[in-house]
Order: sequence, then structure tokens, then C-alpha cells
Amino acid sequence: MKKGFFFLLLLALPVLGNMHPFHSSMGECIYNPKEKVWEISIRLFQDDLELGLSAYSGRRFIFQEGPRTDKILESYLRKHVGILVNQKLTTPYRYLGWEAVKDVIWVYVELPTEQPLKGMNWENSLLAETFPDQTNLFHVARGDQKRSYLFQSNQWNHVFE
Repeated sequence: MKKGFFFLLLLALPVLGNMHPFHSSMGECIYNPKEKVWEISIRLFQDDLELGLSAYSGRRFIFQEGPRTDKILESYLRKHVGILVNQKLTTPYRYLGWEAVKDVIWVYVELPTEQPLKGMNWENSLLAETFPDQTNLFHVARGDQKRSYLFQSNQWNHVFE
């Protein structure tokens, strides 16, 4: 019996080695005065995002270059990140694309406006349905004004100050 247990443990090591003890994303929203846009980048663990997009699309999802990846990723992003207006999620940003860097996926969007984000009610529920312990940290900066917001299971929405 001990041999069987250790054999199964050895088979599971590659899978266990890729697991991490927490699930989080980190986003950054910085105003670019020259272009008059808010530049938004979001960093997610690739394995977590692939699981979330697999559940969302109903079939196994693996990151690879091509229109299918962009279509699914943009659709998922628009379902989980945006501004709440009358309790309805709106996504007035432009999806720019993504890039893989080691075990992380960076997603890029931009919000074309000169307006400050103050008073806007934002939602960021990325991977919330996949991981109950998911947290999404989001930093907002315009000039020397900076704020950070933590989106998690007890609060997926924040009013930006």
C-alpha cells in the first residue's frame, strides 16, 4: 500500500509544483496626459486564467496567438471588469491585447477620456467564480495622486476616490 501511495504522489508532483497557495491579480490604471487615455494593465497567473477561461468558454483553454484567444479573453474581461452604471456593468474601454511573460499573462486595455475616475463605481471580479479566495488588487494613478483598491469576495465593487 505504501508503494502505491508514493507512486501516486510522484505522479502528482508536476501538478502540485505548479499550484500556488493564493489566487490574485494585480492591475494598474495610469493616466497618460499626452495621449489623453487611462492605460490599464492587468497581471494574472496563466494557469489560473486558463482554468477560468476554460470554465467560461466551456472547453479547455490554452493561451496561444490567434483571434480565438483574443475573442474569449476580451469577452471574459468585459464580463468582469468595468464601470457600474445603474447596477449594470459597462466597458467603455478598448481592448488592446495580451502578452505572456513566464507564468503570467498581461492584459492591456485603455479608457479614452481626460475625465478623472473619481466617483466611478468599478467592478473587478476576475476569476471570482473559479477561486473562492481570489483577490484583485488595482492601483490607480494620475500625476502624483495614487490610490489602491482591493477587490475580493466581500467587495467586488469600489467607488474610486
